[in-house]
Amino acid sequence: MAPKRSELKKWARENLKGVQNCLMPSFTPDSLELDEEGIRWDVRQSIKHGFVSTMCTAEAGLTFEEAKRFVAIVADEAKDKIFVSTTVMFDSFEQNFEMLRHAQKIGCYTALLDYPPSFYPKSEEEVYQVTKEMCDATPDLGIVLHGVPKDNFERFHPSGFSPGLLSRMADIENVVAVEVAEPGLIIESVRRCGKKILVQCPIERWVPLLFHEYGLQLMGPGAYELYQTPEKPHLVEYFNLVLEGEIDKAMEIYWKLTPVRMVFEAKMMQLMGTGAHPWPMWKYYQWLVGGNGGFTFTRQPVMMMNLRDMESTKNALRAIGITPREPDEEFFIGRVNYAKPKKPK
Repeated sequence: MAPKRSELKKWARENLKGVQNCLMPSFTPDSLELDEEGIRWDVRQSIKHGFVSTMCTAEAGLTFEEAKRFVAIVADEAKDKIFVSTTVMFDSFEQNFEMLRHAQKIGCYTALLDYPPSFYPKSEEEVYQVTKEMCDATPDLGIVLHGVPKDNFERFHPSGFSPGLLSRMADIENVVAVEVAEPGLIIESVRRCGKKILVQCPIERWVPLLFHEYGLQLMGPGAYELYQTPEKPHLVEYFNLVLEGEIDKAMEIYWKLTPVRMVFEAKMMQLMGTGAHPWPMWKYYQWLVGGNGGFTFTRQPVMMMNLRDMESTKNALRAIGITPREPDEEFFIGRVNYAKPKKPK
């Protein structure tokens, strides 16, 4: 059961320790509707991977009503076997408020909060006030601030998200964490907010430094299935060893993961800070190690995949001792639907 508002900060520090993955929707290959079986399969896979939390990428090619249903399916399947979070970054504040209330009602523990693309505040105070209003709309839902410079806030501070503003937001009672990825902003967030809330970062390469210097305890969110399988949970083991202070053992795994790290960062770093993500490729990472896959190119515009990226990903997995799943045809249809008897034409 999710904690009450006054307990959220303490709860997060005591419980959110580990790796948080991203969970993306699956679609049926014929009608392009949400594939509930495939989504539930991926939730079970996330649990098997050992992730502490899974974040629904609710804006990934979905209508708003589909996004609400997607998050509800994930929360229902999770049943407290894994903490569930969701993105809240829709076309309007009205939709943001509605998703926040929906997320709390169905049992999410946290939500990654952002702003509509058309939001053009005239001052930092306006940003603070609308953020507090959204936080107050769901008093018992933990809020994760999205301290990524993609909201056109550079006119208020060169970082793209003022450290002073983040510090004020960290005082809001149900704000439990901030996600940051820019080095200077990480340092500022730890310095100003680290005793109030968790500072989390999705860049796996920085884990040893961030733990050693700043006490990082939550990594993510990201498509970290590329680093492991449920049977060989390399990344989860590495991160847990770091948390336990077993640095020598952790670094052995860190160096072993170099081939997949290079592939992952090649896709991730070029888009960091733009707000764009290669959803189909991330979904492919998950399918290669046991996920459902499934038709993800639902609505334009969307980033396409190419054979070069697909083959380099497979080779990286082989380099760390993981045999990638075949054939690629299954990915485009989805593992659950691919296994079903074919209908006669």
